[in-house]
Amino acid sequence: MIDYSKQRKINVLLLITGSIAAVRIPTLVSSLVQNNFEVKCVLTKNAEKLVQPLSLSILSRNKCILDDDQWVKSSSSPLHINLSEWADIIIIAPLTATTLSKWATGNADSLVSSILIANQKPSIAAPAMNNNMWLNIAVQNNFKKIKAYPNVLTLKPYEGLLACDQFGIGKIASNEHIILALQFLLIQEKNFNFLDLSKKSFLITGGATTEKIDFARSITNNSSGEMGLCLAQIAQFRGAKVKYIHGPLNVNGDIGEGIEKLEIRNGNDLHIAIKNDIENYDYLIMNAAVTDIKLTNNICSKVPKNELHNHLVNNIELVPDILQEVCKYKKNNQLFIGFCAFSGSLENLRPIIKNKLHNKNCDLIFANPIDLEGQGFGYSAQNEGWLFDKYAMEFHIKKTSKFDLANKLINKIISIDK
Repeated sequence: MIDYSKQRKINVLLLITGSIAAVRIPTLVSSLVQNNFEVKCVLTKNAEKLVQPLSLSILSRNKCILDDDQWVKSSSSPLHINLSEWADIIIIAPLTATTLSKWATGNADSLVSSILIANQKPSIAAPAMNNNMWLNIAVQNNFKKIKAYPNVLTLKPYEGLLACDQFGIGKIASNEHIILALQFLLIQEKNFNFLDLSKKSFLITGGATTEKIDFARSITNNSSGEMGLCLAQIAQFRGAKVKYIHGPLNVNGDIGEGIEKLEIRNGNDLHIAIKNDIENYDYLIMNAAVTDIKLTNNICSKVPKNELHNHLVNNIELVPDILQEVCKYKKNNQLFIGFCAFSGSLENLRPIIKNKLHNKNCDLIFANPIDLEGQGFGYSAQNEGWLFDKYAMEFHIKKTSKFDLANKLINKIISIDK
């Protein structure tokens, strides 16, 4: 999402502990190096049994550092301090229950735990362990302690089939999710408050809806669902309760993990899903690209091609304005935000937005151009846009990555009094 090729290299110190999930870390190291990060790896003694230090040295282009390296005769200063000062960002993945306990209780009996306790740089913690271990009261209490550290972004483990053949919570966050968290840290401009939205809740929609033409054909649009995912991940990284309602996603990588999601198909499904949940959320961000037309008759067979024209002409109708409908349920303590993809000039857009705000009765509309080169749809596309309200506010966010735009947009949204 963010191009680092023209920026100075960011120093990432990767701390690896003795969970079986450590076997996945070499691919994370490779991805970080390919994205122009400078990477140094530090292994605990147990992690050495799972991952070859030589492999990490080759992949990172730096010597892999071991626990036995902490105190060497040739060193003129403590290694754990040197490494903490070298790092711009620290990632601890996987984080075991043992190292978590040491970190939470201030036990600096190893190189990794010494680095964690000495560190004041922004950090990402990705636990991985057996389900029963993760749910243990002591482990949960330790996790709450580090989650409260102002410089630590925690990624809860996923639910799934674990290495012990149990099904439960304990899988390490995916490499894509860890890299996304890293990108989140880099757009924070040294404001590392990861719980500023902990008392907020967001219902976010995204992606395209699809309407049936017949049993074999459908009408949809170009939305990938990535912008909505970016908004959802930003809100979640900042501590908010988040639910993402979406059409089929077409995104690069596994960037939706960790978010509560509900997949819908058509406009009616979307309307029902929002209506069922909206009372439980402070903010509705209506980013879904609703397909504007549908067919009246639900045909259970394929219409012959020579009859298709008549079938469309005789049955086509507009999909009801979902945002306008759900705004009828809005409470005084809620804020509803619509999206408007537009083409043409900003001057022509302003009266359109004014009319939309009046007709839909939402609080804000974010308008983004889709007819400019490099903007609009797709994974590599960048976006800019203007946030409007009923009182002539016109807040411009300059062209940037969708992820950075999502963060800036949420910053502005939460600054507005309800």
